[in-house]
Amino acid sequence: MTHRLTIPFLVILGGIIVLLNFMMFTVDQTKQAIVLRFGALVDVYTQPGLKFRVPFIDDVIMYEKLVLDYDLPPIPITTVDQKRLIVDTYTRYIIKDPVLFFQTIKPATEDGVRMRLETIISSSVRNVLGKIPLRELLSEKRSAIMRTIEEEVKALAKGLGVEIIDVRIIRTELPAENRNAVFARMNAELNRIASENRAKGSEIAQGIRAKADAEQTIILAEAQKNAQLIRGEAEAKAINRVASTLGKDVQFYSFYRSMQIYDEALTTETSLILSTDNDLFRFFGHPTKQMKD
Repeated sequence: MTHRLTIPFLVILGGIIVLLNFMMFTVDQTKQAIVLRFGALVDVYTQPGLKFRVPFIDDVIMYEKLVLDYDLPPIPITTVDQKRLIVDTYTRYIIKDPVLFFQTIKPATEDGVRMRLETIISSSVRNVLGKIPLRELLSEKRSAIMRTIEEEVKALAKGLGVEIIDVRIIRTELPAENRNAVFARMNAELNRIASENRAKGSEIAQGIRAKADAEQTIILAEAQKNAQLIRGEAEAKAINRVASTLGKDVQFYSFYRSMQIYDEALTTETSLILSTDNDLFRFFGHPTKQMKD
């Protein structure tokens, strides 16, 4: 009798266990889940723990809460200066709103969202890079260009229940068939810019030199004028002093003027044979006596 009762009990217990197994499911810390009933959304779980559903009726779809990444296929673009490029981008994102994600992404899977992101990012990259010349993409402006692309992608992806963490250009290269021609044009453009800069520098240098020469001429002229004024004042004072002194002694004045003539007319290379009887050289004989005379 006991044996007969045990078998149905075990069957019922097994059925209950199987039923509970279909009723319960676990949401991991790295996951979030939505529950569908006949294809319609009935619940969403973003917190981890043990959850319940209607067996055989409800379907549970799990989505990642972690940051996901997507390396897009290379994107061909043409810049504003008609340079063709191959751009390789890298994107990191998270599923921020699982309900909106399910409603907007078809199919609502990682493959589905990557298809949408590929369309959005390719469009943004072509839109932004198509408005700038190649040299800006290869300059210090690259960071600002990437921020513009990232902001545009974030705005477009927000309506998908996805938050864009980062968008990066990891590689930019020229198509093989255009590489040599583009490099030649770039070199020619850089040489032209260098020539213009050298010409402008030379023009500025000439202006600086001309200004310096003019200032030098003005300074020298002013200095010469001041020197002449000072010299004239000194000579006037000297003449007045000499005149006042010599006017008191006519013989000394005659001696002083003769000494000035000797100093101006005779040098170490001068050779003269003259008699001291000449009136000019009367002081070579007995200057004291001549002074007295």
